[in-house]
Amino acid sequence: MPVLLPLLFAVLLAPPETVVTTTTTTVRQNAADNDPLVDTSANGKARVNYAAGVVKATGSGAPPAPGVATSDAQARLMALGAAKADALRNLAMMVSSVQVTSETRVKNFQTESDIVETRLEATLKNARVIREDIGKDGTATVTMELPLYGAGSVAEAVFPEVLTNTPSAPPAIGGGSWAGPEKPAIRLPRPVPTKPLPALPEPGLTDESDTGPFTSVLIDCRGLNISAIMSPKLMDDAGNEVYGTVRVTPEYAIAVGVVGYPRSMSEALRAERTGSRPLIIRAIGSADKYRFNPVISSRDAARVLAANGRDGFLEKTAVSFLVDPAK
Repeated sequence: MPVLLPLLFAVLLAPPETVVTTTTTTVRQNAADNDPLVDTSANGKARVNYAAGVVKATGSGAPPAPGVATSDAQARLMALGAAKADALRNLAMMVSSVQVTSETRVKNFQTESDIVETRLEATLKNARVIREDIGKDGTATVTMELPLYGAGSVAEAVFPEVLTNTPSAPPAIGGGSWAGPEKPAIRLPRPVPTKPLPALPEPGLTDESDTGPFTSVLIDCRGLNISAIMSPKLMDDAGNEVYGTVRVTPEYAIAVGVVGYPRSMSEALRAERTGSRPLIIRAIGSADKYRFNPVISSRDAARVLAANGRDGFLEKTAVSFLVDPAK
């Protein structure tokens, strides 16, 4: 392990690439399933799922040369140690490439702030081994994971630098509003049910005459090829930020992320984040070249802000972007 940490931190301290968005787009194009919610590393050994809130990486380790190990058990341990070192290196590289905003990755914050670098070093030390395998030839394979959100997460290391102009405490919680988690929690993919759940009736957009109260805002981004990142912005068509780095309570963003990314209306309506009565608004475009930040009309933006002034869902990150399913 003492040999591993210098190698890991050397990877973390590698200089950032000049064009952040180009790298991200290339990585997404190389993803096996072309999933708008997933980035895959260039070597294919690591990936981040922004919706599930997890970074995973796999590493491999060859068995020692004949005569090096004194027993088969020691040979297995040596192979597993090498595989873990490889997985941790791949995990560190993937974390550095995680897209935080439309213009920045984790690597950018890391090189600009010693505090972020120190937090990330501590976070990576707590990466969890979720699978170990030994092949017939003695080669070991190890898979490790790290949470994007929650305690000991990437968000905990980076978001204090991103969400600098936001309130430090959550607003008072009104009736019918999602209060966020009682404790920071890692959001992992849900198991696929044996039988598909029945589809819920799909509601239309919320009528302008409906003044709530609302438990959340759900932005319908389907058909716009919106891709996921850690800290997106919701913009209006006049170029004003409605939500993203403003009107966000950092504690909520660290615990569960800035937005949710449901893949279907049925999934969105079942999500705790959405609640029982979302304000449903249609996105009309994207504010950036790589389609991370959806745009709504100025009229709809005014509706969102008026409803939030009464119901306070933005500060509690009760915001979801309904995106296209994986292709």
